[in-house]
Amino acid sequence: MLGKRQLLLAGAAGLLAAPAIRPAAAQDGSTWSQIRARGALRIGVTAAEPWFYKDPATEVWRGAAVAYGEKLAETLGVRMVPIETTWGNSVAAIQANQIDIMFVLDPTEQRRQAIDFPDSPFLYYALGAMTRGDTHATEWAELDRPGLRIGLVLGTTIDRFASEKLTRSTIERFASNDETVAAFAARRIDVVLQFHPALIAQRARLRMGTITLPRPVNAVPTSAGIRREPDTQWKDWLSARFRDYYENGTTQSLFETYLRSRNIDPATTPGITREAWGL
Repeated sequence: MLGKRQLLLAGAAGLLAAPAIRPAAAQDGSTWSQIRARGALRIGVTAAEPWFYKDPATEVWRGAAVAYGEKLAETLGVRMVPIETTWGNSVAAIQANQIDIMFVLDPTEQRRQAIDFPDSPFLYYALGAMTRGDTHATEWAELDRPGLRIGLVLGTTIDRFASEKLTRSTIERFASNDETVAAFAARRIDVVLQFHPALIAQRARLRMGTITLPRPVNAVPTSAGIRREPDTQWKDWLSARFRDYYENGTTQSLFETYLRSRNIDPATTPGITREAWGL
C-alpha cells in the first residue's frame, strides 16, 4: 500500500498532469451560448481610426466600432472585452474562436469562404479625396488631368480604381495610409485617395485639407466578421441589430459622438449613412 506521503505526491502529480479545467458552456457550443455563458462579448480591435483607437495615456480602447460593441454588449446584458488583433489575422482569430466579432470587415468572396457575415450591412463608406487649395474634387473627372499628383496605397481596391479611371493624372503609390498622408503633408502629392472615414481621422491629425466624395459616388457596404456555425441565432440577432441601428440613426450617432471626442465637427465631414449622400 502507498503511504500517506506517497498518496499526497501522487495526487499532486495528477493535478499537474491534468488539463486546465474550463467551463464547458463558456468554450463550446454556439457563439450565442458562449457569450451568454461567459457574460462577455469579445470584439477584435486594431489601430485604425475612427473605428479603433487605443488611448496612449490610459491604454483604453475607444472608437466608433468600440462604442458599437459596447452598445451590443449592453443590449445583451454582458460586458464587452476588446481583444487585440490585426486586419490580416482577424479572420483566423474568428475561426479559432478567439473573438466573437470583427467590425468593419468587408464581406469579400474570399472571406466568405472562411467566415460568415450578418445579412444587413454594418454601415457604408465611399472612396473620398482629400485636397488642398484650389484643387476641386466634386467630380472624378476633375481629378483626371495632367500634372495632378494623386497618392494612394499600393495594391488596394483604390489603386485599381485610380489606375482605370484617372489615366491622365500622376499616381504615386505608398505602402500605407500613414505614408500617403505624410507625402500630402510634405506637399509631394496634391490629393489623397482613401475611404472617407479614414481620411477624416487623418485630417484631424494634419489639421489641413478638404474631404469630398467625388461623383459618381460609389457607396460600399461594410460588415462584421463572425464565426460560421450551424446555429444562426448570433447571426440573426446581429442582422436585426445592424438593420435597426442603421435605420434609427444609432450607427450614425455613435460615429458622430466619436468624431466630437476627437474635436471633429460632424457637420464638416460626410457621414456613414449612404442616404444622406444624396445618391
